[in-house]
Amino acid sequence: MLSRSSGAAAPYAGGTDLMPRWSKGIAQRPESIVDLKGIDELKGVSSANGEIRVGACVFMSEIAADPVIRSAAPVLAEAGGRVACPQIRNRATIGGNLCNASPAADTAVPLILLDSALDLASAAREVTVREVPIADFFRGPGSTSLAPGEILMRIRFRPLSEGIFATWDKFGTRRAMEIAVASVGVAVKVEAGTVTHATVAYGSVAPIPLRGRGAEAELVGNPLSAETIAKCEAAAQEEIEPITDVRATEAYRREMVGVMLRRMLQRAERA
Repeated sequence: MLSRSSGAAAPYAGGTDLMPRWSKGIAQRPESIVDLKGIDELKGVSSANGEIRVGACVFMSEIAADPVIRSAAPVLAEAGGRVACPQIRNRATIGGNLCNASPAADTAVPLILLDSALDLASAAREVTVREVPIADFFRGPGSTSLAPGEILMRIRFRPLSEGIFATWDKFGTRRAMEIAVASVGVAVKVEAGTVTHATVAYGSVAPIPLRGRGAEAELVGNPLSAETIAKCEAAAQEEIEPITDVRATEAYRREMVGVMLRRMLQRAERA
């Protein structure tokens, strides 16, 4: 789903989130649906004015394979290629992955690393578009900043700068069709032995996909040493808000975030 419904009709793209909800009675079936996949402005990947533009109806399989994304933001291509299974990736859209507002949304963490902006379009007398930073888009599980009648039109971000080490990973109990128990992403740049840029983000360990500003503060301005990594790990475990559910305990999620983050930063130190 790419928008918040404003009546009896529901906007519809891939349907990989909506169809199970309707069939299980979790969400009320609408009287009608509006298929968005034929709208040209919601499709395709392009590069303009130094930024990458990804239409909300681009499929996950396209995210994983697109040469522009693989070159400019390989961390996003990696995430797109690990969503669910091939059949789902050929149907699910990046817009639906974001607008479903799951804390476990696989593409959300890489897009936070990329400091992405979302263009939200609304049609009244004329089409208007407003920009929302991705960190401000999520309000809670299943809740976004989309207003009634708005749709997510596109995602925009700049290519990763030269010298930035960026990676993302998720942990689950199986290789496919798994909702992440925890996911972590890191983008760091080290110059003359000092971290000059750091973005950290987490998934499945808070009510929303979360930017790790506490962990970032422990990195920027410091050497990427064992001591700095340990402080960053502690800050990450402090700022997340994991829960216990059928997939993992709160303590297990907290530990996994620390382990994944530490390993990522150790890789960055060797890079």
